[in-house]
Amino acid sequence: MAAPGGLGRCVAAFWLALAFDALGLAVLLAGVFADVFFSDLLIYAGGIGIFLSLIWWVFWYAGNLEVPPEELRDDVGLAAPKGRGDTLLRRLVHGLSLRLTAALGPGRPADMELQRPAGPRGRPAEPGRIC
Repeated sequence: MAAPGGLGRCVAAFWLALAFDALGLAVLLAGVFADVFFSDLLIYAGGIGIFLSLIWWVFWYAGNLEVPPEELRDDVGLAAPKGRGDTLLRRLVHGLSLRLTAALGPGRPADMELQRPAGPRGRPAEPGRIC
């Protein structure tokens, strides 16, 4: 829904962009036409001011984009089906964790026993096999 006046929702960004454009252009033209010893500084500063106005123009444009609510749904995880891949990843991570714990060697608590992850149908997995 546009704001009254036709500037959209981000009116502050619009006016900041115009201010940076006007100020940058004024400084740039002062550097070109004024007979001062620091005219190079004014030319560069005016160019930088105009460049910085692009940031405000992008904010104004992006703030006025309208996205239908059905496209805003969270679609994370819809591409990969849950199931076998999920358990495979968990087994891989668990196996890596066990190897890192075993590699730490002495100094770990005595009650921390290493257990192999259960294989299919609850039987212990063979060493070196994940599935």
